[in-house]
Amino acid sequence: MGAVTPEQKRVIDSVLSINETGKLPSATAYSTVTVLADGAGISYGKHQSTDRSGSLDAIVLRYLDLGGSMSDKFRPFLKDLDANFSTKVDPKNPPQHVKDLMNLLAEAGKDPIMQRAQDEVFDENYWVPAEQRGQAMKLVTPLAYLALYDTCIHSGPSRIDALRKNFPERPPSTGGDETAWVRAFLNARFAWLKSNSNPLVQKSADRVTAILKIADSGNWNLKTPFVYRFNVTIP
Repeated sequence: MGAVTPEQKRVIDSVLSINETGKLPSATAYSTVTVLADGAGISYGKHQSTDRSGSLDAIVLRYLDLGGSMSDKFRPFLKDLDANFSTKVDPKNPPQHVKDLMNLLAEAGKDPIMQRAQDEVFDENYWVPAEQRGQAMKLVTPLAYLALYDTCIHSGPSRIDALRKNFPERPPSTGGDETAWVRAFLNARFAWLKSNSNPLVQKSADRVTAILKIADSGNWNLKTPFVYRFNVTIP
């Protein structure tokens, strides 16, 4: 049994899309592609998978495994992706071979098979680990799973365990209060991001502030509609 309902998962995905792209999920979001200025290289798709994290590689490989119509065009780039080649370029002036891959990714994002590949990789690599950790701690509110999932996508599943060492609150599985634990987790994540030496990473702490505002409003079940970051209404 899932930790949240399909409708609650839709809302969580909407929040993640706003955090990553500034917009609600849409078919065009699957084609979003840029080179990030923080050293992560190419960032692609609905939840902005990156070259450095390996999630971009996983999506391209899944697309090939699923028999996407543009598979052969991606094969020449596989070794470059494995070497994280786009992390080493000037994001303001990427070389032509990086632009070629970006154009290919943008075009492939229109393919339903690429959209399926993105969804499957993010579910397997980020949602499932977040859900499993939340269930192990006996968390029940959709907001708690939003907090975990956003952390997984932004910093990897291992960051959940690392942050837990930074605050004393216990989860419900060991007798703690869920709302207190989630707030402590989000505050620890905010502090960790703000302590980073990279100003762009520091700025990303705004997404944690936005989630805390949902908690402050009392909407722990993520009932819609509500207004989120950048004045976007989640229907």
